[in-house]
Amino acid sequence: MDDAYRSRVRKDNWLNGSVLRHGRLQGCLVTSKNSGTHWIKYMLSVALADTYCVPPPKYFSEAATQDYIGSPKHTSPHEALPKLAFAHTIPHRLMDVQLLQNAFNLPPYVLQVRHPMQILASHFAKWNYQLQTDWMTYLKGDPSGEAYRCDLYWLARFWNRWGELQAKYPEKILRIHYEGVQADTRGSLQAISDHWKIGLKPESIELAIQEGTKEAMAKKVDPAAEKNVLQKRADRLEDLFSGEALTLYQDIVGEYFEYDLGYDLLAIPQKA
Repeated sequence: MDDAYRSRVRKDNWLNGSVLRHGRLQGCLVTSKNSGTHWIKYMLSVALADTYCVPPPKYFSEAATQDYIGSPKHTSPHEALPKLAFAHTIPHRLMDVQLLQNAFNLPPYVLQVRHPMQILASHFAKWNYQLQTDWMTYLKGDPSGEAYRCDLYWLARFWNRWGELQAKYPEKILRIHYEGVQADTRGSLQAISDHWKIGLKPESIELAIQEGTKEAMAKKVDPAAEKNVLQKRADRLEDLFSGEALTLYQDIVGEYFEYDLGYDLLAIPQKA
């Protein structure tokens, strides 16, 4: 295993103290990158606003949903809402200790993930105007974690720590798949509500589902936010992950991923 990768694992696991700010929260949403974060946050924000009788978000952007489920540092002006937050964080090693979890009053977590092939394809399509690189170079990744905000090595670090933590405290972490939210949006939102004990009303969940369609969200694009959130990927997974690319992906996954989080990591998911 690459020494640069080991060094980055130590840095992520021990030096990222952001999780220690979660003690004031009733619930925290953690998502792997490019895994439907804007979508799930917007639907939760709409459902929260309707359930707790506060004004709904104007847009689906991160800034517009900040007052409903924002960063752990943010304090919502809507006092009626439960205190919720989201992050892409890799959990600190202190979370492994039950006594310290209790001492820091850490909340229940919802962990939303997506098949890594889908994540990589989506991230490349969304950000290559900044990355300015080719697919194979991006797929090779950077074990040190310096070159990309999300690549196979970041996913390995995220997968391994949350997989380890969920195996140890399954009652604390509700894992949902992005693909599962697509298949049963109502059931997924209800499961999140139950896990956090936030009492979303059935009619509020129905409203959130209606507002969370791509057609409805296309009308709620924040003019001040990034323009490519609703991007449609042109390349098929079967084309991106074939030949040398598939071998490279499978080699890295086989060496670095210790948990699968409920996926067949080595196979191309059927629904691309």
